Amino acid sequence: MRCLDYKWRLLAFLFVAFFIELGSRQLYSAALPQIRLEFLKYGVTDAQLGAVGTVFGAVFGLALVVSGLAADLLGRKRVLVAGTILFSVGILGSGFAKGVGGMILFYGVLNALGQCCIAPASYALISKYHVETRSTAMALFQGAVYSGIVLSSLFGGILAEQGEGAWRWAFWIMGAGGVAWAVAMQAGMRPEPVAEESGSGKDEASIKEAFFALLKKPTAVLIAVAFGFFMYGNLGLRLWMPMFMTRSFEGVGTAKAALHGVLWLNVFALVSCVLTAKAIDRFGAKRPQIRLEVSALGFLLCIAPVVWVAKAGDFGTCCAALSVLGFTMGVYDAAHYPAMFDCIEPRYRSAATGITGCMAFLMGSLAPAVLGWMSDRLSMRAGIASLGAFYFFGAILLLPAMIWFFGKDYVGK
Repeated sequence: MRCLDYKWRLLAFLFVAFFIELGSRQLYSAALPQIRLEFLKYGVTDAQLGAVGTVFGAVFGLALVVSGLAADLLGRKRVLVAGTILFSVGILGSGFAKGVGGMILFYGVLNALGQCCIAPASYALISKYHVETRSTAMALFQGAVYSGIVLSSLFGGILAEQGEGAWRWAFWIMGAGGVAWAVAMQAGMRPEPVAEESGSGKDEASIKEAFFALLKKPTAVLIAVAFGFFMYGNLGLRLWMPMFMTRSFEGVGTAKAALHGVLWLNVFALVSCVLTAKAIDRFGAKRPQIRLEVSALGFLLCIAPVVWVAKAGDFGTCCAALSVLGFTMGVYDAAHYPAMFDCIEPRYRSAATGITGCMAFLMGSLAPAVLGWMSDRLSMRAGIASLGAFYFFGAILLLPAMIWFFGKDYVGK
């Protein structure tokens, strides 16, 4: 009974840590209109503001591969607690930033180094303690993504509207909450044995082995590169959408833009992801290639909605377009990793996930700065509309995989 109780207590610890991580990540985007107004006295440009998101994405992607190895070598609890403290200090420091340089250091670097430690160790612990209840536990844990992004975005937006400098309180409160939760995890979670004691890693491949196994499968390589195009659109949208709404539609304040800029994307992506996954599971046994085909379809379906978002003439139309875009993004989300795993041997999948995630974040990290640059020289509408080209090229990349390579690369069940 004690073991049964602990696995749910553990899930609660991990859920809150993940909630704070994803929520604090969204604070910068939610408060960006007010941050820009305050930093204008230093001559800040949209490209410089976007560079904060670019640094975060690049550091997060590079450190993602290392964080999983650190969890195995040093112990998952240690990495979780240390990572939570590190990103919380980064968020706290962001609240004291006096310009873009300070925001890059605290939000872009320290925050990213801490945040990359949470998901790999958490998923490993859930897999260990939840065997018969694994699907339920994973689904509950994933709920922290959507609730953290939406609620924290609203929280940050409301505080930012309270006056000059009020946006900083969102960072201070979330950062302090993260430090407090790290202390709670240290006190309430059981210590995890390191790799030498637990024998972990015996059935898993090294990063080097997984990298070369990935290169041998053209389908997997094309899926990984296409994922980078998807992340480019994802990171660009999530950073700039609240700013886009406040600039484009009269009467839309920071709090309203912060909420609606993420709400419709996330709600409809979740619905679509669940429905698409069920359909894929139903037909996948007879047609394994369907996962790859749905991935390509997801890319194509995203093109028209993202252009619709960019051209929306009023706030209601923009929210409707975001709902459609969220639904089409969910189609891709449901198929991406299953399609990748169709071509990767089981022992390489964990490491390959880290490698492809690293690649995707590195490519996607360019979007915040590039869209900011386009906003300075053209318009933010032009920057948002340009994402349609990345969805198109993502679909094109998957065509050779479907036509020539999948049959040879498929590994079966």
